[in-house]
Amino acid sequence: MRKALIYLLIFASLCGISGYGIDYYVNNKINHQSPYYLSFASIGAISLESRLDCWAKINQKLSQDDLERKFREVLSQLGMAWADEKMIRTNKESGYRIDYTVESKQITYSFSAETDKGKNETYLLLTVSSPDQGEDLGRIEKRLRTGDLNWHYYYLYTGKLDHYVNQESRVELVNVILRNLGADSSELYEDQYMTSMTAYTPLFENSVTVQNKKYNLQVAAKSTPQQQEAVIYIGQPLIIGDY
Repeated sequence: MRKALIYLLIFASLCGISGYGIDYYVNNKINHQSPYYLSFASIGAISLESRLDCWAKINQKLSQDDLERKFREVLSQLGMAWADEKMIRTNKESGYRIDYTVESKQITYSFSAETDKGKNETYLLLTVSSPDQGEDLGRIEKRLRTGDLNWHYYYLYTGKLDHYVNQESRVELVNVILRNLGADSSELYEDQYMTSMTAYTPLFENSVTVQNKKYNLQVAAKSTPQQQEAVIYIGQPLIIGDY
């Protein structure tokens, strides 16, 4: 009887330790998820894509050799090897352009650079996209900041709900995400099928100022009865392009 009691106590202790271990693992995993992924999860949305668009301007027209040299520097900052066969070179009337696309571990890097003879300027654009909601695109920004170019960074995270969402529900979905990301106040824009809000949150440092107001977060939800789905966008600091 005494031995059976000891075994029972040991078994209970192991169960307690195991339960603590599982709780710790789950909580630790949740705490290390991106705030965007957790925001999608809070409304039951499936994460589709994480994307970073960044660009820089050089106040002079670089020669073809200098432009390619600068591009090699950017690749080196990102820890990527040079592959000349992936380079697309184009001579245009307005200047010289290069394009370069490479995929690595489900991440697509699309780079373009172009000179403008008329304005005597050079523009560089890098787009990084991944279907993995756990991909930390912020590491790209950290690496680029080690160079001498003044890059501008815009993040876009896209998710989806597999059902139609009416106007009233779209507003609530957007508000839930804003609250999860610590945004208190917001400005609303909406039409029949789309709801968009811009706001500010102390969670992010990157921001823009529009008409003396500071913003660093935009959330939009778009849904039509014909498609029977809702697409959710989280932009930081704003959503750029069409959505």
